[in-house]
Amino acid sequence: MIKSSQKLIQSAAAFALGASVITTAVVAVDTTASAKTSYKVSHGKLINAKSHKLIAGFKIYESVLYKNGKKFTGVYKGKYYKEGTLFTGVATKTYYKKGVKATATVKGIYYKKGKPFTGELHSKFYKEGKPFTGEYHNVLFANGKKIHCAMPNGKYYVNGVLANGSYELNGVQVEFKKGKVVVDKTSPVMILPTGKTVYNIKNGEAFTAPTVTAKDQLGNSIDVVSSITNSEGKTVDKIDTTVAGTYTIIYTAKDGSSNKTNAILVSVEVKKATPIQK
Repeated sequence: MIKSSQKLIQSAAAFALGASVITTAVVAVDTTASAKTSYKVSHGKLINAKSHKLIAGFKIYESVLYKNGKKFTGVYKGKYYKEGTLFTGVATKTYYKKGVKATATVKGIYYKKGKPFTGELHSKFYKEGKPFTGEYHNVLFANGKKIHCAMPNGKYYVNGVLANGSYELNGVQVEFKKGKVVVDKTSPVMILPTGKTVYNIKNGEAFTAPTVTAKDQLGNSIDVVSSITNSEGKTVDKIDTTVAGTYTIIYTAKDGSSNKTNAILVSVEVKKATPIQK
């Protein structure tokens, strides 16, 4: 009987101990769960609800990022926060969209991957995010476009660069060197292809005046002007081969810089008509 009583007491003690262990475990879990949710915001700061101490380190609470209890401003895990929330806008000359560096035009400034853009885009050149006007790396721009056929400050530019060579300006070929007009003092050159300057023709014979060409110092063709005088030195419209005498064809040319050629003279001697024999 005594042995049975001892067993009963031992069983009761074991049951009580087991119940105690289970109860302790349940309380521990509740305590941990309570600790995880024991935050609150007081005067704009994240604190422990029980100890009222600032929460150390980074902590997101109700979608707001705190650092050491204060709303965080700065970059965290590659994203930019301002006062604890993902920032959209310009900060420290960088454009962010929901905390990420983005590409967009904001208040007239073009940002690429967060930074004011410098470079060429869609045939326009930008500097610090704005269409650029001025000289950049020896190239001249106006509102982002390379200046072409313009003469700011007396200089001539082609595709933003000081012109070198021959270009048409107001319908005239002009020579440039480092953007400045090269003064042309060279007379044009006329060419008489046949080289013949004296013609003797019969009275009434058909005659075609020789063609003369001319080029300026740049090799551009220019107009040749001709006039005709008769034996009396008077200007006539054409050579009348039925009228005997000496006709002179005078060829001249002038280039775009008003340089003139030396005249080429072609003499045409028309013989007297032969009397008809009776």
